[in-house]
Amino acid sequence: MSNLIIFLVVLLFTSCSKKWDPDAQFQLQTEIIKFEKENYQLTLESNTIERLKSLESEIILLVKNGLTKSKFNNLIGFKYLILAQNIHSGQQWERRIYKWEDIVESKWGINSLEFKLSEKNRDYFIVTINERQVVNVEYL
Repeated sequence: MSNLIIFLVVLLFTSCSKKWDPDAQFQLQTEIIKFEKENYQLTLESNTIERLKSLESEIILLVKNGLTKSKFNNLIGFKYLILAQNIHSGQQWERRIYKWEDIVESKWGINSLEFKLSEKNRDYFIVTINERQVVNVEYL
């Protein structure tokens, strides 16, 4: 009888204890890593979208008549299309059109997440500029 009790106790403990399953552990760790990666990617994209919005707000706030050409170029970059050129009073005047994707590319580069998430083929504004300053801005 005592042997039977010992046998039942041993059987009870061995059957109730959960054995280590390496396949189950690997699967669980894989799912955790996948979840963390997806969460990181969502956070990264959210932060990138916020940077794009912040840049657009900064441009709207700062780009106005009288902004010096050097500050304008530092903010916007040098990628644009010339619509018209003229020399007036000894100064060269240009009318330029800027695309949003070109502004983003100038700021972060063509391989950046900002560039990948930015709107493409969106005309952003037309600027009339002389050798010293921004003369006129037309947001599109």
